[in-house]
Amino acid sequence: METVVIVGAGQAGAAAALSLRDFGFAGAIEVIGQEPDPPYERPELSKGYLAETVPFGALVALAPEKAEALGITLRLFCDVREIDRAGARLRTDSGWTRYDHLILATGGQPRRLPLPEALARKACAIRTRADADQIRARLRQAASVVVIGGGWLGTELALTARSFGAQVDLIETAPRLCARVAPVWLSDRLAEIQTAAGVRLHLGQVPGFEAQGAIRLGPARLQPDLIVEAVGMIAHDGLARAAGLDCDDGILVDSHNLTADPAIFAIGDCAKVAGEARCESWQYANHSARVAAARITARPRPKPEPRWFWSVQGASRVQMLGECPEGAVQIVRQIGRGQSCLFLSGAMLVGCVAIDTPRDIAEARKVMASRRALDLDRIRDLKVPLSQALLDVREAVANYPA
Repeated sequence: METVVIVGAGQAGAAAALSLRDFGFAGAIEVIGQEPDPPYERPELSKGYLAETVPFGALVALAPEKAEALGITLRLFCDVREIDRAGARLRTDSGWTRYDHLILATGGQPRRLPLPEALARKACAIRTRADADQIRARLRQAASVVVIGGGWLGTELALTARSFGAQVDLIETAPRLCARVAPVWLSDRLAEIQTAAGVRLHLGQVPGFEAQGAIRLGPARLQPDLIVEAVGMIAHDGLARAAGLDCDDGILVDSHNLTADPAIFAIGDCAKVAGEARCESWQYANHSARVAAARITARPRPKPEPRWFWSVQGASRVQMLGECPEGAVQIVRQIGRGQSCLFLSGAMLVGCVAIDTPRDIAEARKVMASRRALDLDRIRDLKVPLSQALLDVREAVANYPA
């Protein structure tokens, strides 16, 4: 009987175990995790779970009773020390475990800043349930909070901190929020959401850290009760490196999430397709898990999907689909209290950003799947669903010749 060992009991690891059973794998499956909790999804840690509006049980991706029913062994609070590739085995706290296939879903850890001691004592970062519990306890006592980092995690944390009543300052060295991944139109909307909630934004500024415990921003000095660092993540690829696998800001894999070793896969946040940027998203965790499971069970590789990402920003839900380049034609649709921005190459929809407009993101998904051109006049009519503004082939050729 074949054995698949999954190192990492997070969302990606749970998705891999469940996908293997979905695809008919009848062998043994072991999921090994460092944390004491069963596998859970992390996005809500900075939002609903931190604010105590979403219970931890709602985040669990593979409950112990479900794992038992599916014949999946959960080994929690367990460390993997070493991979012996030649012997197809790995060493844990309790000894050696053999595998036929090994899936690395080791995730990552928060990047930390070199803060002086007086500030380091006030600083924390979030990655695990325990981190969120600690930050919540400290938020209850904090009158002032500084969030360093204006990406998705930082913007979410700033708004959650405001919900506790603290004065919040958000510092971002780039000139706009989420500049690495979001178009200017969305960055501007995110800034509006932050300022409407009372967050003080400091964009395009490099903070100075004083040994006495203050943060310097030009002539201003901040002396917060709590600092939350949201400055990116470092992939946990040390175990793979020590085993001689190729790594470069993540474990290098091919389109099947297979490493250079034909028995070892890497999925989720720790994986990096050679030649591409490493992807940290809920969607990629699930998709890469299914890709690896399909390869192990000799199933067809799941079809690639348009990139999709979501974030809860206070009371607003933000979704991004596909590619949203600045050079594209951009059409903004105001629908009630929500907005969406369509990104087009010619008459072809290549991306969509939706803020509290779930219909537009669902319709955009249909349009992109159809690979058909849009009537640029009809999509400006807010009463017309996007999928009803498609041109047939003859209209597309007549209206938008190559």
